[in-house]
Formats: sequence, structure tokens, C-alpha cells
Amino acid sequence: MKRLVFVFAILGMASWSASAALLFSDDFNYSDGSLSGPSSVSGGIWYTHSATATQTGQVDVASSRVNLTGNEAEDVSAQLAGAPISSGTIYYSMIVNFSVLPAGVGNYFANLRDSGTGFRARLDATTTGAAAGTLHLGINNGSTPPTGVSQFPLNLSLGSDYLAVVRYDIGSSTSTLWVSDGSSPLLESGPSVSATDTSVLTIAGGYSSISLRQSRTSGPVDMGTLTVDNVRVATTFAEVLPVPEPSTILLGTIGGLLGFLKLRRKH
Repeated sequence: MKRLVFVFAILGMASWSASAALLFSDDFNYSDGSLSGPSSVSGGIWYTHSATATQTGQVDVASSRVNLTGNEAEDVSAQLAGAPISSGTIYYSMIVNFSVLPAGVGNYFANLRDSGTGFRARLDATTTGAAAGTLHLGINNGSTPPTGVSQFPLNLSLGSDYLAVVRYDIGSSTSTLWVSDGSSPLLESGPSVSATDTSVLTIAGGYSSISLRQSRTSGPVDMGTLTVDNVRVATTFAEVLPVPEPSTILLGTIGGLLGFLKLRRKH
């Protein structure tokens, strides 16, 4: 797992210890190749939900990360445990690393999905309002960007890992976004932005999957080129934070024990 995961794991260990309802998790430790399609390296965990015959299999895995680009058009999804989910709150998270900036007003590259074409909690990438050479992540409920997009005010540099966490309240159809570079604890009570567009409050049948999207429209307008890692979907904020590896847990436990013993000696 990547260094950024260790940082978030250590900062979030207090909330991580109690497991909640994890709906999906994938760190993409597959062989290099197509994520979905006839030669899927995921074994069918991810499936194509939008593509022509020649586009199927475009979304690929390399070095345990998923590649997404506006130069391709395949969209893929993965089923959530207990789907369809028609009430409550759904959180999803992923580590993103951009190598090419979005074009035009940008576009979305991840979302929650029903069994058809109902897309909610759209995670967007754009250079609008960002410092030169950087980008912003944004969130909107159900409209096509840039309508209703609220941008998180953190300039993302190319070639760096960032953690994005999205919350979707099904009852109010409200999407909220947190973004962090790992330099400080990521808390649900911390800085966030919520989408401003109005969408249908419910989708018949509920939500069934998490989706990764590739798209380019006229202009061109696209979401840039990026890698995605450590996708998690759950019903709590704490559960979608990256999970520490056993070695990290052991080091944290030893450190805490040594600190406790040192404190005891002083009394």
C-alpha cells in the first residue's frame, strides 16, 4: 500500500478500531490488465456498464492502481453488499493521483449508481478556480458538471496522492466532499463542501454500485488522466478511511505501550 495510506491510517486509528458496515473495498492488487470485460483481472468484481464493443476493457490496472483518462470511454461498476440500498447514508472514498489536468470545465470520474443510469454523488475534477498547474476536486448531486458543483478549496498537484471522501444522504439527496493530502487528520467534522444542485430525492430501487467513469465531451471537456486506488464504500465516515497494514497496527500498539510505561515510571 502507498505511503499516504499509512498517514491516514495512523491518524484515524481511534475511529478505525470499531468496524462498521463496509459495503465494498478494493485495493486493486491484481495482475496488470483490463479491470472488466472478457479478460478481467478482477475476476468479475468490476463489470462494464457503459461502452461499445471496442471500448470494453479500456479501464485497466497497472501496478495495483486503476488508470482513468478522458481519452477513453468505458465506464465500470462494482456491486455493493446488501444492494440495493434505498435509505440512510452512503460514504465512498478513493486515493487519486493525476498526471494530466482536466480540460475545459472538467467532468466527473466516480459516482454512486442505481441498476440503470441513475448517477448520484458525482466526484468531479476541474481546473476552474485552481492555481496554475493544479486542479480542484468537486462534488455535485446528480446534474452534469459544471451545474451544481461545489469545489473543495485544495489545489491538487500532478503526481501526488490525495484522499477524497464523499458522503451521500439518500433522504435529502445531498452530497458532501472532503479532500486531504495527508498532512493532518481527516475528520468528518473538518472542512468539507456540499453540492448545490437539486436532484430527485429518491431513485426507484435504491443504489446498487460504485462506478468509475471515463469521459470526454465537445470542447474538449474531460476529467483529465489519473490513477485510482483503495476504493472503499461504507455506511460510516470512519470505515472508508484507509485501513492500516498489520505492521502499522503493531508499531502503533508498541508505541502506545511504551508511552504508557514511561508515564507510569514518572508516578
